[in-house]
Amino acid sequence: MKALLILAMLAISISSATSAEDNTSAYWTAQGDELREQYKFDDAIQAYDKALEINQSHIAAMAGKGEALWNIGRYNESLQSFDEVLNLSPYYVRAWVGKGVALHGLGNFNESRRSYDMALEIDPTYAMAWNDKAWLFYKQDMYQEAVDYSDRAIKILDKNLAATIDTKAVALEKLGKNDEALQCIDRALELTPTDSIVWIHKGDILKALGNQTGSEAAYARAKELPEQLLDESSV
Repeated sequence: MKALLILAMLAISISSATSAEDNTSAYWTAQGDELREQYKFDDAIQAYDKALEINQSHIAAMAGKGEALWNIGRYNESLQSFDEVLNLSPYYVRAWVGKGVALHGLGNFNESRRSYDMALEIDPTYAMAWNDKAWLFYKQDMYQEAVDYSDRAIKILDKNLAATIDTKAVALEKLGKNDEALQCIDRALELTPTDSIVWIHKGDILKALGNQTGSEAAYARAKELPEQLLDESSV
């Protein structure tokens, strides 16, 4: 009887510890990160908000929320999140890059570039800052610069490489280097075969090559995958 009582008390203790661990800002931030990677951005924002209810100064939760917000086009709110991060930690590179993305979404290209430059001044090896800067130049029809900055990111990256190769591919297509662009986009798809935006870009490249059948198949594949925020260049 005594042994059963001890086991019962131990089970209650373990349950309470697990419950406590599941109600920390770190736990909810990790949940938000996981949901964001699954493109469940609204759910991710709710998770980050729970983290921030527990700890209003949790920088990673603020940054994650900012990234989820710009993924669904809520750029002003995203910008606010990153500014809050930078008020607490002005050398937090991830926040400078996120701020650049939000400003880009708002059409403020000059301030976006300054944010990326600030990130790279703090950490010249932060590859995604090079990639996002490349995309900024791409959106301003400066395609060779976009290729050059993409190459800077590719030399650094050991993960998230597909996004940078995708940026380089669409810039190469605009330069008329369609065969090279196709090689890049296929490499990106080897790394992230379920990224709908990369499939759309493959459709664009195949269309430029005159391969209408392949282009339509790529667009059809994109529609089967989780929807992501697209801009006017990805249609």
